Amino acid sequence: MPPAIDTQLQLAAVVLAEELHYGRAAQRLHIAISTLSKQISRLEDKLKMILFVRDSKHVELTDAGKAYIEEIRTSLLQAERAVNVARAISAKKEQLLTVGHTPYVDPELVRTLLSIRLQSLSEIQVCLQSDFVAELVQGITTRELDLALVTHLPNIPTLKFIEVAKTSLYVILPEYHHASELDNVFLSDLANDDWILFNRRIDPLLYDATLQQASAYGISPKHIHHILTPEEGIHLVQEDAGIALMTKSAGLTEQHLGVVIRSLSDENLQLTTYLALRIDDSSPIIHEFANEFLGRCASFGQK
Repeated sequence: MPPAIDTQLQLAAVVLAEELHYGRAAQRLHIAISTLSKQISRLEDKLKMILFVRDSKHVELTDAGKAYIEEIRTSLLQAERAVNVARAISAKKEQLLTVGHTPYVDPELVRTLLSIRLQSLSEIQVCLQSDFVAELVQGITTRELDLALVTHLPNIPTLKFIEVAKTSLYVILPEYHHASELDNVFLSDLANDDWILFNRRIDPLLYDATLQQASAYGISPKHIHHILTPEEGIHLVQEDAGIALMTKSAGLTEQHLGVVIRSLSDENLQLTTYLALRIDDSSPIIHEFANEFLGRCASFGQK
């Protein structure tokens, strides 16, 4: 049976692993450097392994240390969350659910998340966290997030993904662009333009699908500008820097001077949104919330 380890020692190791500096780690923990050094030594003695290699100037994790810190960080997060949930229920306060989403998920889906009230729990508070897809998936895996809306399917066997909605890709064009007069716009109509795309980290699957579809048409854009916000894309179109490809979830409206918005007719260029959750999650609140959310999406005709 493994030795019982004081969580104070585990927390000290996690903070030191994040800072790789005794002074900064001790400051974060509000303890003396000598105290932190003793805690790390005690932990290593109990584990009978070396977690850190240190000298007067440098601190590095050993391979064993990296593996241990990764696991214990998740354990500490789970323990902290368990205490918070238990306290909330004991005090009959609001149940907190942390739900992640990409910055460009359909605003209607976000409104749906915020509107849900459960019969089994009258007080529920949804805390939203916007991030890139990779970070959201990591958050679900480490239990920092309860649920997340993501836009591609990474191969992670501990998670399940349920399709929620499909969204067309749109193009923002200068008013004078020849495609602004077309009823059906395809990527092939944009072959001679410079392109403005969201950074690949935002949605790697859609980014790659767009360039693959372009390649199938024999299109190789001469220049691609990469952006993080819809406002950047609209501004670049207004400045004649190219045409911008975006999702409806970017809050597109034709209220910007000098540009028009058209839906792309390429069937392969649709953004699919999925609800991600852990397969082994046994929380009835999370499952009830997920089922209510999926039911409402279906009633909106979005699924």
